[in-house]
Amino acid sequence: MEHPSLWEAARRENEEYQFVAAADTQPKWDIPDKIAINVAVSGRFVSDGMGAGHPTSIEEYVDSASEVIEAGACGIHVDFTWVTDNRGRRLDRDLPPVDAYAAVLEPLRARFGDGFVANLNVLNGKSFEECMSPAKAGQAEVAPCAAGHPEAFVLPAMRTLEEYGVKPEIVVHSTGEVELAKRKLIDTGVIAGTPYWIVLYGLPFDTGRSLISGTSVRNAQDMAQHLFMMVNQIRDIDAASQITVCAAGRASLYMTTLATMMGLHIRVGVEDTPWKYPNSEQMLTGNLEMFNMAKQIAELHGRRPATADEYRVSIGLAPKMGQPKVAQANMAQPQIG
Repeated sequence: MEHPSLWEAARRENEEYQFVAAADTQPKWDIPDKIAINVAVSGRFVSDGMGAGHPTSIEEYVDSASEVIEAGACGIHVDFTWVTDNRGRRLDRDLPPVDAYAAVLEPLRARFGDGFVANLNVLNGKSFEECMSPAKAGQAEVAPCAAGHPEAFVLPAMRTLEEYGVKPEIVVHSTGEVELAKRKLIDTGVIAGTPYWIVLYGLPFDTGRSLISGTSVRNAQDMAQHLFMMVNQIRDIDAASQITVCAAGRASLYMTTLATMMGLHIRVGVEDTPWKYPNSEQMLTGNLEMFNMAKQIAELHGRRPATADEYRVSIGLAPKMGQPKVAQANMAQPQIG
């Protein structure tokens, strides 16, 4: 084959010049098809004069959870912290945790069986045993616990969850808490296997030092920078980690839209935000509205809401619905650079 001279090659290139290469030059992005969309159904902001129609009573929890499960949510997070119902009861203090959760879960299981994953708060109780009672009673499949909670609680709590087959969900609110989780929970072997993380940031705090460290999110740039930093640090610890990102505070669904684009899982719901949009005072009408928005966002980004069993398998739990085991790769989350 005869090769052209430099100048002849340059002449031909100019004559045949085209700016854009063939479309298939770019490989497909490493974004999972499936996305787990959980819903935190608590109407926590009602006590602040916001969020009319958000769940506070046991009956409203059941109704709201039923709506989102029926619409396709793979799991629900139930938390009674700071919630006062319409009978004047502080649901995190005046009812034993097992009884309060049973009042929500039993009608849901009767209707949906194992078609949803139960994610339960295990932080409230007069004693450690009472806090852990929902895990020991087999009510919880997943339970969140913040790395920044006091070591005297969080270490035995994580061990107890593991012992009773409940998947610990490591809650982190900042990059500092990611490092804390690595040092206290993962390097020590308290968390067994591949860790599962939930990122909850962008909520305002009223104290300079609290049991969890806050992250200020004033705009979309703050939101994106913080999330990329936390995800990168988690990936440095274990690239196979599954990560869920909460819609929280003023950022609302902007956070979960970015997380959807990044190939992560998301948790929505009125527990962590009453707002529909960051740039207005318009309130969400409830959990179903927010879930449907998140589902549409996922579909517009080429992602399908995962089933309960697909979500279970992705975080290391056994499937319960008798379906074929889902390949881990189907929901593997990409490395975010």
